[in-house]
Amino acid sequence: MPARRRGIGAIRVSKERDGMTSPENQRYAIEQFAERENIEIVEWIEGIDESGSRNKSAWWARLSYGCDRIEAKAADTLVVWRIDRTARHRLKWAITQDRIESAGGLILSATEPNDQSPAGRYGRGMMIEHAVYVAESIGATWKETLERRVRHGLTPNGQRHFGYAYTRERGYEIDPIEGPILASMYRDYTAGDSALQIAERLSGPVARPAEGEQYARYARWNTPAILRLLDSGFGAGLILFRGDLHDGAHEPVIDADEWARYRAARDARRRRPRAERSPYTYSGILFCHCGSRMSGRTDHGRPRYACIESATYRVHADASLAAHVIDAEVLKWLNKIRDRLNKAAQDAPRRPVLVANPTRDISQKIAAERERLDNATARYFDNPEVVSEDAYQRYRAASEAKIAAWDAELTRASAQATVRPLAFVGDLVERWPDLPIERRREALRLLVDRITINPPNTIPRVVVDSPLTRT
Repeated sequence: MPARRRGIGAIRVSKERDGMTSPENQRYAIEQFAERENIEIVEWIEGIDESGSRNKSAWWARLSYGCDRIEAKAADTLVVWRIDRTARHRLKWAITQDRIESAGGLILSATEPNDQSPAGRYGRGMMIEHAVYVAESIGATWKETLERRVRHGLTPNGQRHFGYAYTRERGYEIDPIEGPILASMYRDYTAGDSALQIAERLSGPVARPAEGEQYARYARWNTPAILRLLDSGFGAGLILFRGDLHDGAHEPVIDADEWARYRAARDARRRRPRAERSPYTYSGILFCHCGSRMSGRTDHGRPRYACIESATYRVHADASLAAHVIDAEVLKWLNKIRDRLNKAAQDAPRRPVLVANPTRDISQKIAAERERLDNATARYFDNPEVVSEDAYQRYRAASEAKIAAWDAELTRASAQATVRPLAFVGDLVERWPDLPIERRREALRLLVDRITINPPNTIPRVVVDSPLTRT
């Protein structure tokens, strides 16, 4: 009687559904086959709710482990229920088959012929191609289904979204408790609060997981969770699908102006993350007359700002200024533009007059640059012998850099356009002494591009550069 072979049983199912062959049935079929073929199943590898076609599926790590065991001579065969359960990715399956056969092992199917002749191997190859075809067809159908749902303003799935209650009959509706909380998260972040501060406020101070369980959902928050939630745009009536935002059919908890201000604040913090954690009001927007940034520091308990270049390389003297001097000049400027806006409102003609629209101008620049890039791309692919790849890539990189810079400027201009300057400035002046530093800084960034500190004995010493006063 031939020696008893050692086998590794491999079981995989995607999602539990009607018509699915359960893991128990697969295990039974493999055990019956192994008994008939005089194979002892010494180990099992299982992939439950795991894809057999996606490149990043966790199933491939388990299958690789099975190959490792056969290469280590701990087993002789890999026994599967059906080939198409494991062979829905050409490259991954080819690597698996090559590793096992190179180690002297075999892949056997419990429910299909295992002919090792050239004709049998050819037949198995056709089965693998069919499995790949079925997987790709299913994937294409799902892709079309998800894209159709998004086109109609629906989410790709009915998953839970904080701030909303979901029913299959009515879809997503604003939750009476969570909805206002979600809206306040956007407003607090725009006003200057960090994601960490918001997370700490929302996390239950006495929240504890049950014995052997995890925290209840939304009982504990952290910075990444807050930012993922806000960036998704769901509270603004949008749907995030494959990296792009689409209009949703559900009711938003914030309006378009508040969403524009949030995006502007988020973009500014991405570019100046250290300034957002700074305990100084003017961090990130204060510059020395030499062009260098000025950083905050404490001198005998009182804040002041110093030129970074001068402090490091001594490029010029008198390179610092007390914070209260800057505060006085900024408040004077705020009062001045409030008076100017008041006068402009009083003197305004009854019929509206056309004014320059920065968002329209920037949008036109972006559209024109994208058109030029599209034309350059078409010329490159139509005439590859005329336009070199190196030249095309340099032009493309420069063009995309321009578009990215204009996109950032468009976001900021859109946010500024949503602010009602008169009421906003007046409120800022009145509440300035009591406002937290983060909120002062965020408010200034909506109004001010930069603040420059001139040399001593220069009038004015503090220059505020703002689109509200720029001619």
